[in-house]
Amino acid sequence: MKPGFPPPSPELTAERPGKKSLKTFSALKNRNYRLLWIGGVLSHTGDDIQLVAVSWLVMLLTHSPFLMGVANLFQGLPRLFFGIIGGVLADRKDRHRLLMIYQTTEMFFAFLFSILVFTGKIQFWHVLVLLPIFGFLKSVYQISRQAYLFDLVGKEELMNALALHSTGMNLAKIIGPSIGGIIIGIWGVGWCLLLNALSFIAILISFLMMKPPASSQRTGHAPDIFQSLGETFVYLRHHGTILLLITISFVIMAFGMQSQVILPLFAEYVLKAGASGYGFLMAAMGAGAVVGGIIVASLGNMKAKGLFFLLSSLICAFLLILFSCSPWFTLSLFLIFLVGMADLFSKTTNQTLIQLLSPDELRGRILGVFMLDRGIKPLGGFMMGVGASLLGAPLALALGAGVCMAFTLSLLFKAPQIRKL
Repeated sequence: MKPGFPPPSPELTAERPGKKSLKTFSALKNRNYRLLWIGGVLSHTGDDIQLVAVSWLVMLLTHSPFLMGVANLFQGLPRLFFGIIGGVLADRKDRHRLLMIYQTTEMFFAFLFSILVFTGKIQFWHVLVLLPIFGFLKSVYQISRQAYLFDLVGKEELMNALALHSTGMNLAKIIGPSIGGIIIGIWGVGWCLLLNALSFIAILISFLMMKPPASSQRTGHAPDIFQSLGETFVYLRHHGTILLLITISFVIMAFGMQSQVILPLFAEYVLKAGASGYGFLMAAMGAGAVVGGIIVASLGNMKAKGLFFLLSSLICAFLLILFSCSPWFTLSLFLIFLVGMADLFSKTTNQTLIQLLSPDELRGRILGVFMLDRGIKPLGGFMMGVGASLLGAPLALALGAGVCMAFTLSLLFKAPQIRKL
C-alpha cells in the first residue's frame, strides 16, 4: 500500500453519538453551497433542454436508432478516456477556478452549436464533432464539482448536500425536458440550443458571488500526472470495498440506465406520444429523482447505507423491466417516475460511501475513477441502440435491466462488506 494515505474508516459512515439528525435542507444554509445549488439548477435546466434537443435532432437527421447510439457513444467516450484527468486536476488545482473555466468554455461551444442549427448548416458530422467536446468538458466539470461539494459542507452534511444537489439537478430534468419538448414542437431545435447557451450565465454569476473556502485550493504537489494516477490505483487495489462500489456503478450504468438513450423510440413508436410525450417521460424521471432526493436528504447521515444502496439498485432494475413491458403512456409515466426515484437513491448513497471512504489527498482522483461510469454509459447506449435495432427497444431495455438485477442480487448475498457499510 502506498505510504501516507490512511485506510478507509468505517466510522465515517456512521451517525456520531449525540449528534442531532440533520434537517432536510440544512446544507442550503451554507451560502456558498446555496449559490452553487441555485446556479446549478438554472444551468442544468439548459443542459436538459439541450439533451432533449440533441436526441430529437439526431433522429431527424438520421432516422436511425443505430446512429442515435453512435451519437451517444461519441458524447461519452471522452468521459471514459479523459475524465480521470479531471480528478487529477481537482486534486492539484484551485477547484473554484477550474469550475469557472470549464463552464465558460462549454458556453462558447453551446452558442456555436445553436448558430449551426439556426443557419441550417448543421449536419450529422457536426454533431459527432461537438458532442465529444461537450462530453469532455462536462466530465471534468462534474468531477471537480463533486469534490468541491465536500470542500463546502464537510463530512457531516455530505450526504444531505449530495442529495439536495441531485434533487436540484433532477428538478432541472422536470423543467428542461418539458420546455424542450414544447419548444421543439413550436419553434424548433435551434431555440433549445440557444437557451442552453444562455443558461451558463447563471452558474458563472453564482461562482463570482461565492467566497471559495481555503480547502478548495491546491498546491500542485504531484509533479507527474502518471505518478498521481499510480497512487490512485495502488490505493484502490488495496481497498477492495471502494473498488467494488465503483464496479457496481459501472455495471448499472452500462446495462441499466440506458432508458434515456432510447426514450425517443418509446415515445414515438411504442407509446405513440411524439416529441411532447418524450419530454414528459424525461420530466417524469426527473420528478421521481426530485422526490427521491428529498427523501434521502431527510434521512441525514443514516446508517446501513450499503444495504440501502444494494436494495435501491435492485428495485430500479426491476422497475425498468416493468417499464419496458408497458404499452400505456400513463402507466409508463408512473413507472419511469419510480425509476428516477430508485436511481437517485442508488447513485446518491453510492457516491456518499465513496467520498466518505476516500482520503482527502485522493478524493478528486478516486471520484475521477468513479465517474468513469459516465464514459461507460455511452458504450452501454451504443449497445442499447444496436439492441433496439435488432430486437426492438422494449426487449433491449429489459435485457439490460435483467443483467443489472442479476449482478446486484449476487452482491446482495455475496458481498457482506458492502451490506455492513
